[in-house]
Amino acid sequence: MCEEVNSEIAKDILNSVDNFLFDCDGVLWNASESIPGSLETIKGLKSLGKKIFYVTNNSTKTRSEYAQKCVNLGFPAIEEEIVCTSYISALYLHNMNFKGKIYVVGNSSIGAELDRFGLNHTGIGPDPPEANQEFFQIVSSLNLDPEINCVLVGYDKFISYPKIMKAASYARREGTLFLATNEDSHQHLNVPYVIPGTGAIVAAVKIPARKEPLLMGKPKINMFKCLQQAYNLDPSRCIMVGDTCLTDISMATNCGMKSLLVLTGVSSLSDVEEYKTSEDPVKHTYVPTYYTSKLGQLGKLLGFSIPK
Repeated sequence: MCEEVNSEIAKDILNSVDNFLFDCDGVLWNASESIPGSLETIKGLKSLGKKIFYVTNNSTKTRSEYAQKCVNLGFPAIEEEIVCTSYISALYLHNMNFKGKIYVVGNSSIGAELDRFGLNHTGIGPDPPEANQEFFQIVSSLNLDPEINCVLVGYDKFISYPKIMKAASYARREGTLFLATNEDSHQHLNVPYVIPGTGAIVAAVKIPARKEPLLMGKPKINMFKCLQQAYNLDPSRCIMVGDTCLTDISMATNCGMKSLLVLTGVSSLSDVEEYKTSEDPVKHTYVPTYYTSKLGQLGKLLGFSIPK
């Protein structure tokens, strides 16, 4: 396990893989700048007839919006190739023939994907307490909708105490479905401060609710299962390419896919060594099949024209 990609391994990947699943930030680009060699590798794989999917835990964009971001950065992408947690959450509810009303701690993109499937929801947008409202007044003014039978938590820049109370109260109800897009702890931006990720919002709800949500995104298998069902994918003919062992690589392992770690993002080889020698079997799922310095190195080994 965890072999560095060389020309022989690159050839084997090309012969044994039909479907390439790419994490985006840290693999294809950093923030809004393409990582050199990534674009040429994607285009090269497409020219050989390989299926490409852009797989992200991001819940702040619809599939259409994310496809446009890819195009703006030069990557060839259409909506059907985008697998984001706003869409997967809506698709999951649609596939289970969900009937009811959803309380969403989230954003307008989650709402738009739910709307596309005709799913009834509420909660998106600001819900702040009044400026001088005391704690007991916030609690006493809380009105719960008896029709809510599902809670969906994603990224919400308007997160507030009333929203946390409502979501936790609904989630705590017997028979209520509790979903979360992902539990990423923070956003990986090159800034001198910590930007909490969706995981911080999910924790604020699940801890008082005393209930664990069903996760839609990586590292759980729901994201791949929905993709597999839509395109009849054989996991043994798929590879997940990512920069984060705890999400990208773990999902690949859990789904029976090969995995390739690129060292242009979150995880390092020292992390991998720690996971390999750990006595915790869960950490063994974090160990990739292969690794390479950057995606463009794979492209170079495959004979694509990669700029220096």
